[in-house]
Amino acid sequence: MKVAIVDLGTNTCRLFLADVTDARVEQAERLTTVVRLGQGVDKSGQLHEDAVARTHRCISGYAPRIAAYGPERSLLIATSVLRDARDGRQFLVALKYDFSLPWRILSGQEEGTLAFRGGTSWFAGGAADALPPAAAQPAAIRPAAPDPLLLVDIGGGSTEFAVGSAGEPPAFVRSLDVGVVRLTERFFRHDPPEEAEVAALTGHVAAAIADAVPAELRAAVRGAVGVAGTYTTLVANKLGMTDYDARLVQGHVLSLAEIDATAARFARLTSAERGRLPGIQPGREDVILAGALIAGEACRAFGLDAVRVSEADLLEGAALALADGSLKPR
Repeated sequence: MKVAIVDLGTNTCRLFLADVTDARVEQAERLTTVVRLGQGVDKSGQLHEDAVARTHRCISGYAPRIAAYGPERSLLIATSVLRDARDGRQFLVALKYDFSLPWRILSGQEEGTLAFRGGTSWFAGGAADALPPAAAQPAAIRPAAPDPLLLVDIGGGSTEFAVGSAGEPPAFVRSLDVGVVRLTERFFRHDPPEEAEVAALTGHVAAAIADAVPAELRAAVRGAVGVAGTYTTLVANKLGMTDYDARLVQGHVLSLAEIDATAARFARLTSAERGRLPGIQPGREDVILAGALIAGEACRAFGLDAVRVSEADLLEGAALALADGSLKPR
């Protein structure tokens, strides 16, 4: 079944065109555009008119690609920013009117569950075809999935933590309001931030995880997968990529020591200086420090010394669920 997913997040708007057959996802197109729809939402509780205009222009560019692909099912999934914004549903109704695109605002529980489904299925090969052909490793050399496995999905407005066994629905999901845009706006008043600002952000994240995830569950986790833009950007920067290569990112292991060293280096730079580094997509330069700090605190909270990065994520999970009928417009 051919499906089209538009993932409308706090920092990015993503397009995913794919063919789902027998619980396998074959990617046709994957695009990411930084629109910063969450601009100021943490403070104001409503969408900024400039952010609305940027997002509308982005989707107007995606619409012809969706039409040309001819999907049997299409869905716009909205996450943290549109859970928070008072005028979020009004905006989505307008998008449906303009682009005939059905939509659903995912709860934090739904977002974490779908991210776990997509982000861990490649261990069993279910989402391997979502990647470029050379990145789809033969099952024989894919790493075994730790059990229980933690998935961390760092977004612009929230971060989802899901624990379970690969190939099964997660047994535990929590969505915390510790996204990179939200925390950058809330904690950083200087560029580069002062040491006290960095310390306040990391302390806030550590406390939020400790409050939300029972200590015994954190101790039981045997390994982690990290998905979405923070993790893939950290790998791209580590490898010095000037042209992004998903084949090199998929399955790459980032150690906690590497994450901490990168965060410390980013903290000494202005946003503009970070933006000139390899692997930093325009629009991420001001928020990637917060992302690296969240990634580090996630490892520390669960007693892990590394995280494996997956290109497959919420998009693959949503594509699988849309195709099998478990994800529908609301």
